[in-house]
Amino acid sequence: MKYYRNIVRNYDVKESDLKELGSIWEQMSKYSDEFTTDMSAFVVKNFKLPETYSTEITDEYKAMLGKLYERVLSGRFNNDYVSFLIKFSEFNLAYSINQEMVNSLISYARSWIHEKIFQNIPDDFQRKGILMMFHKIMDITGDIIISTYYEDIIKKYSKVFSLKNFIVDISERFSLFMHFILVAILIFLTIAATIFFGYDTLGLLSKNTEHVLITSLGSLLIIWVLVELLHTEIQIIKGGKFKISIFVGVALIAFVRDLLILTLKQETDSITTYFVLASIMVLGLIYWLIARQEQQGTRRSIK
Repeated sequence: MKYYRNIVRNYDVKESDLKELGSIWEQMSKYSDEFTTDMSAFVVKNFKLPETYSTEITDEYKAMLGKLYERVLSGRFNNDYVSFLIKFSEFNLAYSINQEMVNSLISYARSWIHEKIFQNIPDDFQRKGILMMFHKIMDITGDIIISTYYEDIIKKYSKVFSLKNFIVDISERFSLFMHFILVAILIFLTIAATIFFGYDTLGLLSKNTEHVLITSLGSLLIIWVLVELLHTEIQIIKGGKFKISIFVGVALIAFVRDLLILTLKQETDSITTYFVLASIMVLGLIYWLIARQEQQGTRRSIK
C-alpha cells in the first residue's frame, strides 16, 4: 500500500506547486463533463468489457472519472486522494479492467488534460510550472493505481502479505487517530492558556505592575510553546518531518520562564539562578546546532 507521507517525500511534492496547479481549476472545471464523456467513450471503444459492465456501472464510472479530473486539477493532494485512487483501482479490479487497460486510460487522460492546459494558459512560464506539477501528479496517480494491482496479485499467493498489510493499515489508522487527539488537546490547552493570559493582563490594573507583567510574560511564553507544538503536530499529519528542535525549544522556553520567576522573587544570587542560566546556555547551543542541521537537510531535499 502506498502511503501519503512516503509519496510526498519520494516525489518531492511542494505545497506551493500544488497551489499553482489548483489556481487553474476555475478555468478547467468547465471541461469536466467533456472529460468524463471522452474517457468513457475511450473505455467502451478500446476495451473489451465484461458482460457485467452495465449502463448503471458506466454512469458510476463516469462519476469516478469526474472526481479524478477534479482531484488532479484542484491541487488537493492528501490522504483522501490516495484513498480515492485505491477505491478507483478496486472498482477496476471488480469489473476485470486489467492493468494494461488502466495504463492506457491514464496515458489518454494525461494527453487530454495536457492539451487543455496548453490551450488555456497563455503565459509560457506559468504553463511550464503547472504542466510539471500536473505530470508529477499523474505519475503519482498511475503509481498508486498500479500498485493496487500488484498488491492484489500478491494477496492471492501470500497470506503473510495480507496479514502484514492489515496490521500496518490498522497501526497507521490508530497513529492518525492519536495525532487527532493530540491536536484536540493542544487546541484546548492553547485556549485555556490564552484565557489565563487575559486574566493576568487584566490584573495589571489592580495589582503590582511588575509582578503581573512578569507573570503575564510567562503565560505568553506558554502560549508560544503550545502554538509551536500545535503547528508541528499539524505538519506531521500533513506528511511533514518530525523536528527535534521544537522540543528542545520547549525546554529552553521553560527555563527562560523559570528565570523570570526567579527574577521576580529577587533570587538572582542563588545557586538555582546560576543553574538555570547554565541550562539556558546549553539548551540554546543545542537548539542552534539542531535547527541548523534541520535547515541544511531541508535545503538538500529542495535541491
